[in-house]
Amino acid sequence: MNKIIKHGLTALLVTGMGVLFTAFSAQSTYQQAYASTASSFISKYKSDVTKASTKYNLYGSVMMAQAGLESGWGQSQLTTEANNFFGIKGAYNGASVSMPTTEYNSNGQMINTTANFKKYPSAYASFADNGSTLRNGTSWNSKYYSGSWKENAATYEDAANALTGKYATAPNYGQSLITVIQTYNLDQVFGETGSSTSSSATSASSSSASSATSSSATAQAPAAPKLAKVKYYKASGKDLVPLSSKYKKYYVYNHVKGSTTSQKRYTWSQLGVKSRVQVYLDMRGVKSNSSTNWYRLRFYSNSKAKKFWVSAPALSFATTYTGTASGALTPSKSSSGYIYNHIVGSSYLSKPVKKVKTIAAANKGYNVNKTALQKTSKGLVLWYRIADGKTKGWIKGSDVVSYPGSVAVVNHKETKSISKNASSTYLYDHANATGNLQKHYKLNQVDLQIGTKVSIDKIGYKINDHSLWYRISTPNSSSKYWVSGSFLS
Repeated sequence: MNKIIKHGLTALLVTGMGVLFTAFSAQSTYQQAYASTASSFISKYKSDVTKASTKYNLYGSVMMAQAGLESGWGQSQLTTEANNFFGIKGAYNGASVSMPTTEYNSNGQMINTTANFKKYPSAYASFADNGSTLRNGTSWNSKYYSGSWKENAATYEDAANALTGKYATAPNYGQSLITVIQTYNLDQVFGETGSSTSSSATSASSSSASSATSSSATAQAPAAPKLAKVKYYKASGKDLVPLSSKYKKYYVYNHVKGSTTSQKRYTWSQLGVKSRVQVYLDMRGVKSNSSTNWYRLRFYSNSKAKKFWVSAPALSFATTYTGTASGALTPSKSSSGYIYNHIVGSSYLSKPVKKVKTIAAANKGYNVNKTALQKTSKGLVLWYRIADGKTKGWIKGSDVVSYPGSVAVVNHKETKSISKNASSTYLYDHANATGNLQKHYKLNQVDLQIGTKVSIDKIGYKINDHSLWYRISTPNSSSKYWVSGSFLS
C-alpha cells in the first residue's frame, strides 16, 4: 500500500480548478454553468461510485464529493489524462504521471512541489482504488481511515470529518466535503439521508446531524473565485521571440491565468519543449489586477497552430533603446518591408500599417519624431518612427535611403570605465541636431585618466559605418563628451 499524504486541494492547484465552490452562488452565469457540469458528473459516475462504495462499505456521498472536489468535476488535467479522480499519488499497476502540485506542510503553509500520481485504465478503477485505500489503510496502519467506514461513522458528516488530517492535510477538508454533499444533495442521491448502521447509532446520528445543521447554518460557504478582467491587444503573429533563460520556472496556460474557470496549465516538458526555442506571438493580454503582460504564443508560423498563454518573464524580448529625433527620411522604393504600429519583436507586439513602397511612391521625405536601437541576436537594428500627417509608424533603417542626420541618438544609462585605448582617441563636445560630432579633445585635456569610471546617458549609432558612440559625464563635472566604443571598457 502506498502512503498517501493527500493535500485536499491537489487537483484544484495542479490543474487550475480554482472554481470548486462556484455552485454556492446562482447569481453568476459561470457558476450556473459549473453547477450544470457538477450535475452531469454526478449522473455520469453515480453507478461507478455506488458500486465502489458498496464494495468497501463507505458513504457514496463522501466518495462522490471527494471525486468532484479533487477533480474539478472531471475537468482537471490529472483526471482527463490519467482517470485519477482523487489526486492519489503513486503508481497503479506501474502506471503514473508526474505533475506539479501545491500542498500544505506541517505548519499549515502551502508549498510548491512535484509528485507522481496514479494513472488508471478507467474511471471505476479510480473509484475502486479510492475505496480500497480507505478500507485497507496504510502499510503501517490498516485502520488509518477507519473513521470513514460506515460501521464507525454514524453520518456522512462524521465520515467526511474523519478524513481531515489523514486523507488530506487541508484543515477544512471535511467541511469542504460536507458543503459539496449538501449543495448537490448527494446524501439523497445515494439514499443515505436519515440512515445509520445500527439502532444504537440512530440517536448519535440525530445528535450529530443536529449539531452539523447548526454549525452549517452559521458558517458561510466559501466565496467563488473572482475572475480577472483582461484587456487584449491583437498583433500580426509575426513577432518571433525566444524563450527566456528562466522559462522553465513558469507554467503555460490555455488562457490568461485567473481569467476563466476553464483554465488549464501545462509544464514545458508536457508540450515537448526542452530548450529555449523561438515562439510566435499574436496577442498581448493585460489583467486589470496585475501589471504583468501575458502573451499568446504558438510554436509554428501557421496561424492555425495550437496556441498557449505565458507571462512576460518566460519570454526574452529584444532590448530596445529609444530617443527623440527630428528631421526627415526618405523610404526606399525597392523595399518589400512594412511600417509597423510598434517595433517588431518588442513587448508591445506589432501589426503592419502600410507597405514601405506604398509611401515611397509619393516621392517625398517624411518627418520623424523618434529613433530606436534594438539589440538582436543578429546585431543592432535601427528604427525610426514616422509622424507625418496620417502616415505614422515604425520603419526599419534598412528600408530608408535618406536619414535624418548622420548619427541616430537614443537614451541609455550605464556606467563604464575609460579603457587603455582612450589615450589615442578623441572626445567630442556634443552632437548637434543633425547628429554631427563637433569639437574634439584629447584625454589629458579633460582631466580624465585610464580606469576612471564615467556615466553614460546616450548612445549614438553612426549611419555610415554602423559604429557605436557614447555620451559620458566626467566625475565632479557637468561636462559631457561623445566617445567611440573603443574609448570605454
